[in-house]
Amino acid sequence: MFDKHRSRASEPVAPAASNRIGPEDERIALRCARRELQLVDSFVVSGEFRSRSDLVRAALRDFLRRRVVPTADPPLTTDGPIELTVRLRRDEVAQLVAYAKLVGNERPIADLLAELVRRGELEAKVRELVDRHRLSVREAEDVRSTVTALERAGQRLEDRGVVGR
Repeated sequence: MFDKHRSRASEPVAPAASNRIGPEDERIALRCARRELQLVDSFVVSGEFRSRSDLVRAALRDFLRRRVVPTADPPLTTDGPIELTVRLRRDEVAQLVAYAKLVGNERPIADLLAELVRRGELEAKVRELVDRHRLSVREAEDVRSTVTALERAGQRLEDRGVVGR
């Protein structure tokens, strides 16, 4: 029985050697709102993508890369910009959105973050935290050496019989 709500394009298609366009051998169907399809078609008409399928494949690859790649270290061998995933709290994102609107001429947050890092506004805080951590490590070393010296002095006094336990 034919279902009037289901078109032939949404039915699974078995891969056939003569029908293969590329290395893909499986198909999926995608339902979209009319407005979304118009936007997809506008990218195809502009020449940015050869077809709807190319756009959807590119979007799927980008989605999967963003979900899977953040666990790996970025490759440092490329000459161009390296994309990093940054996890921020909601309040931090809200502040960046406000910064983008008020100071950054409503540019994308990723571009603003890159600029902030390059200009060193974030570096000052990082440097402050690193300096504070180094100071606390030095202070801890000083305290340990003082405690060790006091223990030795106490042991020498015990050895001489000046103080007893």
